[in-house]
Amino acid sequence: MYILRENEAEIFESFEGSFISALLGPRRVGKTTLVEHYIRTHPERKWVQLNMDERKQRLRIANGELILMIEESSLQKVGDHEMLWVVVDEAQKCPELFDQVKILYDRFKEKRKIKFILTGSAHLNLHQLAAETLAGRVDLLKLREFNLREITRLLNKEVSIEYKSAFHLIFNSNNSDLLEELHSSTRPFQKILSNALDQQLVWGGLPEVIEAESEKGRLKYLGNYLQTYLEKDIREIPSISDLTLYENLMKVMAEQTGSVRDDQKVINTLNCSRITVQKYQGYLTATWQFVEIEPYIGNTLKRLVKSPKGYLRNNGLVSYFTGINNLAILNQTGLIGHRFENWFLNELNSYMDSLSEYHKINFWRTHSGQEVDFVVQIGQKIVPFEVTYSTQTLPKKIRNLVAFLKDEPKATYAVYLYRGPLKFDKENRIIFLPAWMI
Repeated sequence: MYILRENEAEIFESFEGSFISALLGPRRVGKTTLVEHYIRTHPERKWVQLNMDERKQRLRIANGELILMIEESSLQKVGDHEMLWVVVDEAQKCPELFDQVKILYDRFKEKRKIKFILTGSAHLNLHQLAAETLAGRVDLLKLREFNLREITRLLNKEVSIEYKSAFHLIFNSNNSDLLEELHSSTRPFQKILSNALDQQLVWGGLPEVIEAESEKGRLKYLGNYLQTYLEKDIREIPSISDLTLYENLMKVMAEQTGSVRDDQKVINTLNCSRITVQKYQGYLTATWQFVEIEPYIGNTLKRLVKSPKGYLRNNGLVSYFTGINNLAILNQTGLIGHRFENWFLNELNSYMDSLSEYHKINFWRTHSGQEVDFVVQIGQKIVPFEVTYSTQTLPKKIRNLVAFLKDEPKATYAVYLYRGPLKFDKENRIIFLPAWMI
């Protein structure tokens, strides 16, 4: 059963457009499933499907045979008769592909005789390709691991949850009445949404992990996922000379997820050079496994922490590397906080992927100990978020939000995300938002 994706309307709009569409995201998040769903909804069209995981196809394209491969598959000459729709999976694995795509796109764009849809499990510029070759010709689209609403649909296929995310109201209206209405309309789903959230804190948002029937099955899948990633994506990068070191770096990043970066600690742990760490971190980022968020500077005169915070994106891999895959243990040890941040960061990015205006995610931390987990800018709007797995409001976190609002006049209100009830502190300008409403 196909699961509705949150940003599929924007993705399908690009597919219908005249530009080349490049759908990017980590392995196994559903890129191929989404494209195949789109193909099934348009059986009247002439489709050509290529896969750069296949060595024979890469070799033919390296010999300049892309147009011949398309014509052989479609049984028609490019430019004649009907429009051809060409899907290329794992496009980043064939550097020679992009010049040929560019040539065909430029030759037939006026007559709209060919449409390219490329997918990739790494940023296309991993090989310094798309930045130069397809500049001005490509829509870069993102598909991430499943967010809370998508996981809830996956786990409860008989339930229809089509409401807007609370993010939409927070960033577009800040209207307490509308948030109350959303809370009331989604309250019947509170239990299943909360259960899905707890699943994601331990196992992340890869659909096949969540659907596995046992803990053993989930760990086995994650182990296979890691090995496939290392063998198929990383081994093919010539400058990665030590796969064991690369895997160990992933383990260190898992253990430090949600922490301010400490390069020297990583270097000492791995016993390698700073240049190697920086290079390998760059590939972790390029292949969608790792993300850093920079500190928010704003107009404050206080001394601020300047190093970024890093997150191994998938909580399932964090569980796999750390060996902690029990919610109760995470809660008892206090490690649940970083898992909760990681989950929320994915939710934020999932929402922001469909935005056209400028957007950015930062964090705020002073040397005196004041901190805010996330500071989100969309257009001219700035909203600070404190996120905690607690069911209670914690005075220190409230003081941190108040301090940020005082220092940053562009921020007119703040959000405290937790597992308690929806309420509003009008004096301090804070929305207390249940996490399941996101």
